[in-house]
Amino acid sequence: MNTRISVVQLIPGLIVGDLGGGLELYSIRLAQALDKALFHVQMVCLWRFDRPIEHRWESELRNEGINVYYGSPFDQRITTSVLRSLSGLRPLMQHLQPDIIHAHGEYAGVIGVGLRFMTRSPRLIRTCHTTVEFPNHPPLRFATSALYPLVATVQVGVSSAIVAHLCRHFLVRLTRQPIWFINNGIDLDRVLRQRTGASIRRELGLSADIPLFGLVGRLTEQKGIPDALQAFALVRKRLPQAVMVVVGDGYGEKPRLLKAQATELDLTQSVFWLGARPDAIDIIADLDVLVSASLWEGLPTVILEAMALGIPVVATDIPGTRELILHEQTGLLVPPRNPPALAQAMERLINDRNLAQQLVVAARERVAQFSIASAVKQYEHLYCRLMSMRR
Repeated sequence: MNTRISVVQLIPGLIVGDLGGGLELYSIRLAQALDKALFHVQMVCLWRFDRPIEHRWESELRNEGINVYYGSPFDQRITTSVLRSLSGLRPLMQHLQPDIIHAHGEYAGVIGVGLRFMTRSPRLIRTCHTTVEFPNHPPLRFATSALYPLVATVQVGVSSAIVAHLCRHFLVRLTRQPIWFINNGIDLDRVLRQRTGASIRRELGLSADIPLFGLVGRLTEQKGIPDALQAFALVRKRLPQAVMVVVGDGYGEKPRLLKAQATELDLTQSVFWLGARPDAIDIIADLDVLVSASLWEGLPTVILEAMALGIPVVATDIPGTRELILHEQTGLLVPPRNPPALAQAMERLINDRNLAQQLVVAARERVAQFSIASAVKQYEHLYCRLMSMRR
């Protein structure tokens, strides 16, 4: 008789390093690291995006005994896409009959609520990965934030800023819903094992003395890429040989508009748009400076990866990020939407290599506090605790 706890990790899709990012990667690493003797873990994706990167992640998960399922093909008409996913996942959940649905992110959270109603799933954990959900749809953000205290069994925040935000909601206080703080984290060993020896400098024909900056993430409003491009244009006035690489992809017109901005700033020959790359870790490891110009975050995985790889970081001073980057200690922080300040910090880390090295040493020590192993232990405790509660 199988007495393992059945847990479904519900995520948008297997698009890490492409249209997805830290949320999906964190969920995948959590699924892989959970104790298989205690938990039967399955990965359920809202959507299939039909991107090459999906096959890689499917293979990795299935090789580790984790089944992968999809709700529906992705449709850029997001309302249609949500409804199709919900329709596809309802019979799947009735078949899987999980003890716990663990939803990650805004859309998985919404669909998780629907699935709990439709399938009478006994327990729903909703993990919030960002301080601003549905940024372009405030009414939807208001509605969903009111639903979670009433429907989710537990809410989890991946940073203290997110937890504080969740705890302020009047329905959370009224219902006394449990809010757990479980840090985002990375698998340090896996990060190091992902190194293949590939070199983006060699690929692009860049010598070791050319300053190389990098942006890694989805091409969305959240990532503040227009500010980073303006900052890099200022950097180029004083460091004319400098180069920037941008790793990641985006929806709709966003990639084209960003490339047009780079052209207007006369950066066509110095900014390389690499798109989705399975070797993102190798690219990060080749940088002189990782740049994060985000306007909001949860607890950004790419900064954790750069810290682990010994790459100095310049980032915006926003909730979540400042839990990783301590200004002048583990990196440099600048105000968001301030390209001149960002440019100054970028130049500083190129010109003052002693400072850069000091920051790297301290960052490597700090990143050890954000391991996936620690997060897994806390989630295992949470899963077992929920199973001991009356339904």
